Amino acid sequence: MGSLFRSESMCLAQLFLQSGTAYECLSALGEKGLVQFRDLNQNVSSFQRKFVGEVKRCEELERILVYLVQEITRADIPLPEGEASPPAPPLKHVLEMQEQLQKLEVELREVTKNKEKLRKNLLELVEYTHMLRVTKTFLKRNVEFEPTYEEFPALENDSLLDYSCMQRLGAKLGAVRLLPCP
Repeated sequence: MGSLFRSESMCLAQLFLQSGTAYECLSALGEKGLVQFRDLNQNVSSFQRKFVGEVKRCEELERILVYLVQEITRADIPLPEGEASPPAPPLKHVLEMQEQLQKLEVELREVTKNKEKLRKNLLELVEYTHMLRVTKTFLKRNVEFEPTYEEFPALENDSLLDYSCMQRLGAKLGAVRLLPCP
């Protein structure tokens, strides 16, 4: 039972890799899950290291993938189940994936922007048709009162609070003609 709380036996090794094969070697070692890396250049700023470009590329790819997954789940499209930890693709494929993902992101952002514009236009058109319906019913009511229309009611005879007097004034003031904008 004492070995349960002890770590596995380890050895300290230092690897010197050529820069051309370092990606493949490190990805193969990382997939084994048996390696722990030590930073031998702790005093060097992270922005001064050789691999900063690759880290930034991976962070950019992660940001794009998170955005794509959010949009896919927002659209209620089921995502296929994949491996929890897929193997690292070759460096050549990473660059191709980056180009494809950036292209997809640009296209999806454009589609999303167009969708919002279309939704806004739809709401404006629905509002416009509703206003036309209301105006149509209002104009139909005004036509009924037109034979008894007077330009101005006689103030001596009728009070302005009288309903029929207000209808006669409304017949003149309520007729609005809406023309579509060019």
